Amino acid sequence: MGKVILIGAGPGDAQLLTVKGLAALQKADVIVYDRLVEPAMLQERKSSCKLIYVGKEPLHHPIPQEEIEQILVRESKTNDLVVRLKAGDPYVFGRGGEEGETLYQAGIPFEVIPGITSAIGGLAYAGIPVTHRDFASSFHVITGHLKKGRDPLDWEALARLEGTLIFLMGMTNLPNICANLLQEGRNPETAVGIVQWASRGKQLTVTGNLATIEQKVAESGISSPALIVVGDVVTLRPQLNFFEELPLFHTKVLLPRARKGKSMLAENIRDLGGEVTMYPNIQVLDIAPTKTAGQLAEYQELLFTSKEAVERFFNYLASINLDVRSLKNTHLTAIGKQTKEAFTEKGIIPDSFIKRRSQELILEHAPRFKDNQSSLIIGSMLDTAEVQTMLAGIETVQTMPLYDMRPVTERPFDLECFDQICFSSSRAVHNLLAVLTTEEKALLQQKTILSIGRFTSATLASFGFTNYYEAENATPESFIELIQKTKLEGVLQ
Repeated sequence: MGKVILIGAGPGDAQLLTVKGLAALQKADVIVYDRLVEPAMLQERKSSCKLIYVGKEPLHHPIPQEEIEQILVRESKTNDLVVRLKAGDPYVFGRGGEEGETLYQAGIPFEVIPGITSAIGGLAYAGIPVTHRDFASSFHVITGHLKKGRDPLDWEALARLEGTLIFLMGMTNLPNICANLLQEGRNPETAVGIVQWASRGKQLTVTGNLATIEQKVAESGISSPALIVVGDVVTLRPQLNFFEELPLFHTKVLLPRARKGKSMLAENIRDLGGEVTMYPNIQVLDIAPTKTAGQLAEYQELLFTSKEAVERFFNYLASINLDVRSLKNTHLTAIGKQTKEAFTEKGIIPDSFIKRRSQELILEHAPRFKDNQSSLIIGSMLDTAEVQTMLAGIETVQTMPLYDMRPVTERPFDLECFDQICFSSSRAVHNLLAVLTTEEKALLQQKTILSIGRFTSATLASFGFTNYYEAENATPESFIELIQKTKLEGVLQ
C-alpha cells in the first residue's frame, strides 16, 4: 500500500507551487488533478507517472467528489505515491478535508502540502491586498458556491463586517452576493473587484462597486474561474497593480520544446508576465552505453551535450564500479550552461566550456580535435549526431548516445490561441512540425513566428517559412528582447 499526498498548487502561476510540493510531484507514480492546475506543473512529472483528470466546472461535475476519493483509495493500493493536485490550498474550500477523512477511514497514510490560496495570492497579483492599516484590519474568505436551494450565510453579519470579504467560486452567484449585501445595508459605493485567472498571463480584472459591478462584468465578458473581493482595499489597485504592468502581460507564447527539463527561457517569459505553453512534451528513453571501461580510457576527450548526459554517464561509471578518478587524464568538455552546472554539482570543473550547442561555437573548439586525439561525444541520439555532423571530416570524433528524446502529443491542442510562436533552436522546429496536422501547419504560416538565430531560421526556411523575425544575437537575452519588441509593435499596430 502506498501513500497519498494532497498538494495545493497555488492560485495558478506554476512558479507559485511550493518547493516541497514540486519535490513530491516529481516523485509521484500517479497524479490526480483538477482543471485549474497549470499544465506546466504536470510537465515536471517523471515519464512513468500516470495522469488522472478529475476536473470540475461550474454546474458540471462529470466525476463526483465521492468517486474522486475512491480513485485515491484505489490507486494508493497499487502505487507507492499518489498525488492529489488541487488549485489553491487543499483545505480552503478544496474539499481536502473530505478526502483526508476518506483516506483515514480506509487506513491509507496521507499528508498535506499546503498551497498559496488564491484568496490571498491571486488578489495580490491583481494589486489588491487583503488587509491594509488604513482600510481593513481583517479579511473573511467565503464560499460563493452554495448548495442548490440552500443559503447558510448570515448576510446581515457579513454586511456589518468592516474587513475585506473574499468570495471563492462565486461568479454564478454574483447577483445574489451584491443584492444580499445591499439589502442588509452595505453602502452601494463599496468597492468590488473581480479577478479571473488570477496570477496567470491571461489574468483579467474588473473593478466597480456593489451597484455597478454586475454591469461592468457583463460588458467585460469576465467569467469563472474568478475571485470576488468586496472592500475598500480594492481602491489600492492603481498603485499596487504590478503584474498587469509587466511588458509581456496578456501575451500567449508557444515555446516548442527541444528537450525535456526546465526551460530558463520559459521562466524568463513568465517573469515578464507572459503566458507560456511548451509543446510538444518530450519523452526520454534510455540507451545502453556502447563503450566499455577500457574503451572509455582510450579517449583523450569526452564532450557532453546536456545535463542528462552527465547524469547518465556518471550513473554508468558507478554501475561498473568506477568514479571520477578514472577520468583524471581525460579532457572534459561541457556544451551548455546546464551541462556545466551538472559537472559542478558533482564537484568537477570541466576543462573546456562551450556556451551553446551552435555550429559556430563548436567549430571554434574544433582545433582541439587533432588527428592523433580521439574524442567521444556523449548525449542524446540527436545531439550526438548533430555535433558529429558539425565536425564532419574529423574521423577521430565518435559518439555514444545514452538516451533518445521523442516528441509526445497531448490533444486537444489549440494553435489558434497563441500570439507568438518562439523557436529557440532548430530541434524545436523539427519537434513541433513533427506533431502538427496539415491544417495546423497551414495555420502556423499565418502566425507571428520568432527565431533565436540564423541556424534556427535556416531550418524554418527549409520547411518553407519565409515570414519570421530573427533575434539580433543568438542568445536568450536577445531573444527575449525580440519577443518584447514584437509584442510592442503588435500593440502599436
